This record gives sequence, C-alpha cells and structure tokens, in this order.
Amino acid sequence: MPRALLNGIDTYYEVQGEGTPLLFIHGGYGGPFTSLIQLAETAEMPGNFFADRHRTITYDRRSAGRSEYITTEYTNEDLVADAAALLDHLDVDAAVVIGTSAGGPIAIQFALNWPERVIALGLPNTGAALMSLAPYPEDDERIAALNERLTLVRERIAPLERGYIEGHRTVFESRKEILRAPPTEETIATQLRPQLWELTEALRTVSDDDLFMYSMGQLRNMGASFGINLTERLDELTMPVIIVHGNADELVPFQFGLDLASRIPHAEFHAIDDAGHGITNHPEARQILRDWAQRMAD
Repeated sequence: MPRALLNGIDTYYEVQGEGTPLLFIHGGYGGPFTSLIQLAETAEMPGNFFADRHRTITYDRRSAGRSEYITTEYTNEDLVADAAALLDHLDVDAAVVIGTSAGGPIAIQFALNWPERVIALGLPNTGAALMSLAPYPEDDERIAALNERLTLVRERIAPLERGYIEGHRTVFESRKEILRAPPTEETIATQLRPQLWELTEALRTVSDDDLFMYSMGQLRNMGASFGINLTERLDELTMPVIIVHGNADELVPFQFGLDLASRIPHAEFHAIDDAGHGITNHPEARQILRDWAQRMAD
C-alpha cells in the first residue's frame, strides 16, 4: 500500500503501467461511504483502465478513501497543491491530467497554475463551477436542470454553514442518525454497490468520533470547492483538452459540459447519448478517453 506525505497529508496512491504519465483525479467529496469499507478485489480504482497504455497515477484525495482526513478548513488551491506534490514525489515533470466530476475543478486549476506540467487535460462529466451559486441566464432552455443543481449545492453546503454558527459538533449530533442511515444504490458510486450490506453495517457500528471525522472531512472537501468558478479563465487553457459528458447526467447537468466546450474553443467534445453521471464507467466514454490519451502520448 504505497503512501506519501503530501503537504503534511498522509496520502494513499497507486501507480500502474508504463509509458507517458497519466494523473487521474477522482470525483466525489470523500466521506464515510468512501472510507468505511474496502472495495471488492474486482473493483478498479478509478482511472486504472488507462494502465495498459500509460504510467497511470491514481490517488485518494485528502478526506477521501484511504487518505488522511482533515477536519480543519482548506481550499481548492490546497487540493491542487496535493496533486502537484504527488507528481513531485514520483519525479514526474509532466503528465496527461484527467479530472472527473468533483476532480474537474482541481484539474482545471492545476492546468492554469502549471500549464507546463500538463501534456493534455481531460474533463469527463465535470464543470468549471460545480459548487458555485452563480445564477444562470433566465432564457437558458436547460434552466430547470441547472436550478436543480443550485438547490443541491445549497443543500450540500448547509451543514457546513450551520456549523460556523452553531458549532460543527452540535450540527453533527443533530445529523448523526441521518448519516448512519443505510444508503440506496442510487446514492452511492457504482463500485461500492456490491458491498451495500457491508457499508450499511459499517455505518451502524462506526464510532461517533470516527463518523464525525468522516462527515467533517466530506464537508471540508465541499467547502474547498464552494464558490469556485473558473469559467472566465477557461480561455487560458492552451493544451489539448477533451470533454466527455452524458446528455442524461442529472448530477452534473449536460450544460456544464457544453459550457466548457464553448469556453475552450479548441477542445474536443463528446456527448454520450442517454448516459448519466459516472461517465468513466461507461464503455463508450472509456474507449474515447483511452484513445484520446493514447493520441496525446504519441
């Protein structure tokens, strides 16, 4: 189990394959679902489907999976610095960088900060303003889906904002039973679904202190992304960029992918018909990303 101390954070990572380095920044905001159970041996760590063609670098971001949980405040720039520190640790000067879902803003900011370290940038089912409350044009034909996203952002960030006023432990105590409630298949990542029973049992038996740590880590990850809107800087991206988005994505609306494509004129854009969120699990999307990454390495 390779681990590294990155910016003072004990971080779990994996390196598989050979060839041009490829850094995969996973989605989600961490929390108990990603940390309480071990994934089945048959489940892939996100991004490892590139490993037959690339030196593929995957890692658990802080407050996620097997990495250290941080309950104090940090920023998106800190998350970007973690990714850079991992490449430094592995003596990688430049890599193809792919950031999916919540990993997208991290990947975009990384490319803006260190364009010389990004051979090419992949942005599957993500956007430049995932946790922003910026209003959308009233005449947008997709306004309903976008407004649903705004509602979700407000709901997700509300416990963190309440914590600043009432105290984070007090808010946790009021939410504790909700946090222990068994998830449904629709609310957890695809790779966790085979272990739904195990996760349910782990949520029931985990100590209050550990559950507080996991839930606060998740909220801190959301807080680091809250308000980030990189839309106006997208035209600064000069490296090759690919955008892959499902047109049935209800979590990160399809419009987010269209916005990326319109702001990065040279970007290669692929819409996957009838595909929802978690696009890196979709066979067509995987093949598109694999072929693109191979072209970027040639």
